[in-house]
Amino acid sequence: MPPSAIDVLIADINKETKSDTLIKGSELLHRTYQRATTGALAFDLMLGGGWPVNGVNEIIGLESMGKTTLALKTIAANQALDPEYHTLWVAAEDFDMSWAQVLGVDVSRLTFVMSNIMEEAYEACDRVLSKRAADACVIDSLPALMPMEEDTKSIMEMTVGRGALLTNKFMRKLLSSTKRSMTEPDRNILMLVVNQWRERIVQHGDPRTTPGGKGKNYTYMTRVEVTRDEWILKSKQPIGQTIKATTIKNKTAPPRRTALVDFYFETTDEHEAGTYDTLRQIWDVSVERDVVERHGAWYHFGNKKWNGKDAVWTAMLEDPSLASAIDTEVRRQVLHIEPPSAPKRSRKRVVTK
Repeated sequence: MPPSAIDVLIADINKETKSDTLIKGSELLHRTYQRATTGALAFDLMLGGGWPVNGVNEIIGLESMGKTTLALKTIAANQALDPEYHTLWVAAEDFDMSWAQVLGVDVSRLTFVMSNIMEEAYEACDRVLSKRAADACVIDSLPALMPMEEDTKSIMEMTVGRGALLTNKFMRKLLSSTKRSMTEPDRNILMLVVNQWRERIVQHGDPRTTPGGKGKNYTYMTRVEVTRDEWILKSKQPIGQTIKATTIKNKTAPPRRTALVDFYFETTDEHEAGTYDTLRQIWDVSVERDVVERHGAWYHFGNKKWNGKDAVWTAMLEDPSLASAIDTEVRRQVLHIEPPSAPKRSRKRVVTK
């Protein structure tokens, strides 16, 4: 049977461009978005299964709300899943190594871009991502970067719009450098950009904006706002905070979803410093979604049952595998996906520009 007209065109165009410009749907390797865990079940559910990879994600908020903490916890969680997981970290702001280690990050598996000059940082990111040399790239933070022209001029000289121009060009280049094969195994890339709110003078609409120009917002797969919902107190002293995250934009799942996660920055009798309250997340979500079913005073999960909430809580504390099993079932029933695991990738395929 002779090839169809579309088959002939696919072969001709791909031969001319020397790439998979046209792909038939039957040849796609992944038919759903590939994702990376945030390290928190509630945040993963909010995003539709975790951060979408091979695209750009933005974490926004005011100062001291937990933006960098969320980025570091994400890296720590993915490092725990994969001993070869490597991250490029643009340290436009000071990097606190001791705090990163408290959060569970293996700093030896990070490569730092020690510059806050936009051109240098953006070029480094573009080259590393294009060469498939890392699994994640974090820019912390975008407002701390400045154009080379601004760096060389005196404080009194104006450089209006240069940063937005460079950032929008970088975002367009990222569409190429974060692109991965859809027909064969490839090394996925998680891209996180930390940003801050700024105020603008308007009479109507949202008075908030973010540095870097408006064009970048069209590139983002997700935009997540991070705020502090409340302090966690002990003897009237803060020992942690409830981090509230909301998806302002999500191209991979329903937007305007909110999640709350308790985070402890001091060690308590039940929690280590730098950890999420994982058991509370699992408990709240599993009961809300009827993964753990309640019948009167009794709670049921699979062939197990307990009388009262405290009995379930004690069982999860004493048996981590039980908590893990409930977490897995929540993801299967709510997201219809398997729990996070080490990425399947090919490190042999290296693309140069």
